[in-house]
Amino acid sequence: MRSASKSLLGALIVLAPLWSLADAITGRVIDVHDGDTLTVQIPGDITKYKVRMLGVDTPEVDFFSQTQGESAFLARDFVRGLAPIGSTATVTYDTNGFDKHNRILGRIVVNNIEINRELLKNGLGYLYFIYPFDKKIVAEYSELARSAAVSSKGLFSPQFNDIAAPYEFRLSVRNQQGTNMVGDLETKILYSQKDITQVPVWRRVFFSDPQLAVRNGYKIK
Repeated sequence: MRSASKSLLGALIVLAPLWSLADAITGRVIDVHDGDTLTVQIPGDITKYKVRMLGVDTPEVDFFSQTQGESAFLARDFVRGLAPIGSTATVTYDTNGFDKHNRILGRIVVNNIEINRELLKNGLGYLYFIYPFDKKIVAEYSELARSAAVSSKGLFSPQFNDIAAPYEFRLSVRNQQGTNMVGDLETKILYSQKDITQVPVWRRVFFSDPQLAVRNGYKIK
């Protein structure tokens, strides 16, 4: 295994290069910020690993001082119940390693329960994959999200009919237009962001480059 020295990122979060982490880390949960982001610390190590859940996007507790309110707190508190502060979490990840914010992008298991799957199964998060991704994991998570949506669980209940998908909320807060293309897992048709509603939320995957999508079997509408 290759190793790499760890360095401070400011005074808050310390992250090591991905290749020094092997395939998993196991540590103590020290913070649950919202439904899809928590922080883990390995015993005896000063490093604090900020972890973003693979394949799941939950409503924002605090994004540039804006919140999605009750839906966000519902998802966060659900995760806090499954992964309370002080519990031991194992985070596994694939070769993609970190997301664009330098957070570990992984699957989180506490007490033999995978938190990612539980969020989707209970309708407390939206399917969220940006290529590259593992097609088997996407298919598994998509089915969990579909089942929750058609059963009107969690965020898909009438109570939350008016909430925006978290990725759409973030764009709105920053007054931005999405640039990723949206692929339909079932039809393999690729849409622009303005046509995102053509794809059910449990079948959406994103591509930064339409040619990547084409090479993976998608057709531009």
